[in-house]
Amino acid sequence: MDGIHRKPFWIVLFLFLLILTGSLRTYGAPSPCCPDDLEFSYLLSPTSSQRYHYLIRFETFFSTLLEKEKGFFVILPEDYFQNPNTQYPILFLLHGYNFHRTGRWTKIHSPEKARRLLCREKEEEYHWLFHEDIAVIAYAMMDSKHRSYRDLEQSLELRFRELSQYKGLSKGDYAPKEIAQSIVSHNLHPNGSSNDPFRPVQKMVIVLPDGDNGFYTDENEGKRLFPETRNRNACDDFNPGEALNYSLFPFLYMKPGAIGKHESYFLELLRYLESQSPYRKRLLRKRGMGGFSMGGFGAVKLGLKYPHLFHSVSSQSGLLDIELLQDKWMLKTVLPEFLEVFGHLEPHHLPPSSSLDLRHIQANNPLALLKQRGINQLPSWLYFDYGSKEGFKGITEGNMNVEKLMRERSHQVPVQPFNGKSEHNYQFWRSRTGNILQHHSNILQSVRPPSE
Repeated sequence: MDGIHRKPFWIVLFLFLLILTGSLRTYGAPSPCCPDDLEFSYLLSPTSSQRYHYLIRFETFFSTLLEKEKGFFVILPEDYFQNPNTQYPILFLLHGYNFHRTGRWTKIHSPEKARRLLCREKEEEYHWLFHEDIAVIAYAMMDSKHRSYRDLEQSLELRFRELSQYKGLSKGDYAPKEIAQSIVSHNLHPNGSSNDPFRPVQKMVIVLPDGDNGFYTDENEGKRLFPETRNRNACDDFNPGEALNYSLFPFLYMKPGAIGKHESYFLELLRYLESQSPYRKRLLRKRGMGGFSMGGFGAVKLGLKYPHLFHSVSSQSGLLDIELLQDKWMLKTVLPEFLEVFGHLEPHHLPPSSSLDLRHIQANNPLALLKQRGINQLPSWLYFDYGSKEGFKGITEGNMNVEKLMRERSHQVPVQPFNGKSEHNYQFWRSRTGNILQHHSNILQSVRPPSE
């Protein structure tokens, strides 16, 4: 003890500060896949010159079920390290189907092209962070300094303006002011005054998993379509020969890891986060889950199959009635993994040679699961919406079927200024993110942690 007291005060102070603030860097790291991307650096490695800072970590864990290292993002509340004894609810947000990685438009059967495509398109587990801009919106909505909806909208405009300086908005996107308006005045608070009081949403830990193109479902035959993935890192690249040509056409490939036990893998990730991850002591057993498109399907399905695990569920443009997907020509061309997850995919054959397992579809169909629960009105823990111009009747009719079951017809979002024309795109989903966060916040604040 005497030796410690003899150390110069500034050394002791330095060591204390290192322990206190350095813990921020002891786990989590910028994604190794796209190290030179300005938007990555802005969000994951903020500098002192930035006005706004975000606590975002790229994490990995080895999934024994998929036999692969999987990456995921964690968005921490701004005061996470300032209040070390505070615990937070956890919100999972599931991404949609990645069309680019099937090879429909781009040949992806080499690891170099796969990595370049991942960084250029920022799809799959990157989508919520870099297209829906969930961290930017969540931080603004959790900020206790915002007293009115005007404050929130102005804050979002400033945040998106800074984000655009770091290449965070595409050339065809709306201006920062228009994005802020789409979130607040056109969707979150469309019929009120901008001076109305705003209540910040509950602070929570947000997790963005990587679900591949596996529909968050265990493959029906319990098999693995691909050979074992030799390259097990978390960048979604692969070795030559590991991609599968699933069609008669030479340019249609699926990437490794797209097929497997993706429902069981998600539950494995949940167990890892709450029992082994560095965040385990900071997570309340209060959980929400949402998603868009394929992720909306996954969120509602998992929420209904495991109601003891999740308190709040949301879907945006979700596939809520997958029994509508029976056209094998369309499926093999556009959603080939669906055929394998919910049936049997025959590579190098015409679509009619592939088959669908109707029992497996019904066992995982959100509409069927809702019917089994005997729900005849919208439960408070479930939120869903879809656009008036989705462009895919499997989504529109599926959501309408759920509306009919719920005896409601109020979830279709008409065309609003700056919200992507209510089409199946990221501008539409981003414009509704405020509504999604408000839903989960309201539910998670009103419930007690489950006893598990």
